[in-house]
Amino acid sequence: MVGMSRPQKRSFNRPQKQTGQRRKVSKKLAPAKTLSGISAFQDAQGKVAVWPSERRLDAQSAVLEHLAAFIEGGRIYPENEIRALLRTKASLDDLPMLLGELVDREHLRHDAGARTYWRSTGRPTSLPPEPVTPEPATPAPSKPDPADG
Repeated sequence: MVGMSRPQKRSFNRPQKQTGQRRKVSKKLAPAKTLSGISAFQDAQGKVAVWPSERRLDAQSAVLEHLAAFIEGGRIYPENEIRALLRTKASLDDLPMLLGELVDREHLRHDAGARTYWRSTGRPTSLPPEPVTPEPATPAPSKPDPADG
């Protein structure tokens, strides 16, 4: 391999940077680090429209805290009322999942028998109503007949 030479380095004429001028770099913040913390997961009306992925536990917590802030502490909500409240704040199709996450992450407490929910940080001012169970009908005792005896 005699006589082979290495290729010469090419020199490119790059424009020189002018002093005093910087390129503007727009920095995009991650969704969980935006001002409200959940704006990337909200639609134009401010409803939660997207559930953060499993890798984004911090964003999931931020969404749950946002939703829990609309639930009054010390108040007991029937299941239909808590679902209606969540529908006004979230446009997700899977409300049972959202409700389950609020309970699992201890933002809400749940009484399955009474089908009621309340904020875990605010102690309810009254006990949840007892579930209504129908009692078996018992016949009224018959009066003794005075002619018998």
